[in-house]
Amino acid sequence: MDFGLTTRPVSAILDRSAFGENFMKRLFAVCLGVGLLTCVGFAQSPPSLSVQVSNGLVQLSITGDVGSACTIQWASDLYGTNDWQFLTNLTLLSSSPYLVPDTNADTDFRFYRAFAQQVPTNVVTTNMVWLPPGTFVMGSPTNEAERFADETQHTVTLTKGFYMGKYAVKQGEYLALIGSNPSYFTTSDYNSNTIPADLNRPVEQVSWIDATNYCAHLTQQEQAAGRLPPGWVYRLPTESEWEYACRAGTTTAFHYGDALYGGMANFDDHYVYDASIGTIYIGSPAVLWLPQTTTVGSYQPNGWGLYDMHGNVWEWCRDWFGFYPTGSVTDPQGSTSGAARVFRGGSWFHPGDLCRSALRYFNSPSYRSYNVGFRVVLAQGQP
Repeated sequence: MDFGLTTRPVSAILDRSAFGENFMKRLFAVCLGVGLLTCVGFAQSPPSLSVQVSNGLVQLSITGDVGSACTIQWASDLYGTNDWQFLTNLTLLSSSPYLVPDTNADTDFRFYRAFAQQVPTNVVTTNMVWLPPGTFVMGSPTNEAERFADETQHTVTLTKGFYMGKYAVKQGEYLALIGSNPSYFTTSDYNSNTIPADLNRPVEQVSWIDATNYCAHLTQQEQAAGRLPPGWVYRLPTESEWEYACRAGTTTAFHYGDALYGGMANFDDHYVYDASIGTIYIGSPAVLWLPQTTTVGSYQPNGWGLYDMHGNVWEWCRDWFGFYPTGSVTDPQGSTSGAARVFRGGSWFHPGDLCRSALRYFNSPSYRSYNVGFRVVLAQGQP
């Protein structure tokens, strides 16, 4: 099947005189395009892209259908057919223009184009975000403080888009489908203080086996209700899908940037983190540490509209734990066997460095804890 892209070129030329000497030799061209339709139905308008400069910083302004996903690429010339480079993926969360900075544009003569990543229309979902195919660098750079040796950077290409839950699976969702709520945080916190019941907290104390069982039951339920086309299943994300989703086009230690401080996520903010320094101990944090999980969606989402990718609860992934390849890979599935499954993202109980986008943890598939939950993916393929 051809997944090529077609473009409609449109020129957008900056008034060079308005920006001084730094822009006297700068010309920006913008191309708009849409992806070709795949085997499932799609309906989405192409994004609109323009270039602007603010305080010497080049920013791309993108507008389009709310909830639509798109990919931004750049090239230094238009002569080569394969010279387009990935800049970022994003989901448009409002009707207001979405501004994307290009911090390297001051050194290059650049052209830009945006592609709508078309979303399937024959799949019924609730509180899920469509993530388009794409390429990203997985792992952490060697200068990221307190990184682990198993975070080897390598390029990953995901050739198929997928849906991911906006939130970790909630206690109420797990209770409704499975008939029980195994969570620790129902009526008391870690210090045995009473807390209000809140079924919108993430479910925890679920093993990898429990999480995959939930996905299988959810698939059966949605197939029986006629809300899934043939071949679509709910499952756990692969480790590469999880990090791709968490980063949302960013290359920093967190999707927020290179630091994590109190109030940005639910983690133990006695131990904040900066990628250039490492862990910083704060005896009396300005934002009090919460000895419990919080209602899902209590903090700002990433660029794709996914909440709590850092902190709150660790999230099980599909993969057996294993060491990364050193070269580029396509649609990796992780090790074919092992003794431990991966979980990602950090938790309410852990310090900031363990909430990094690249950080990997793992344990037995039967392991349960009050800081481990999961998030579901909906995709074509095997469960």
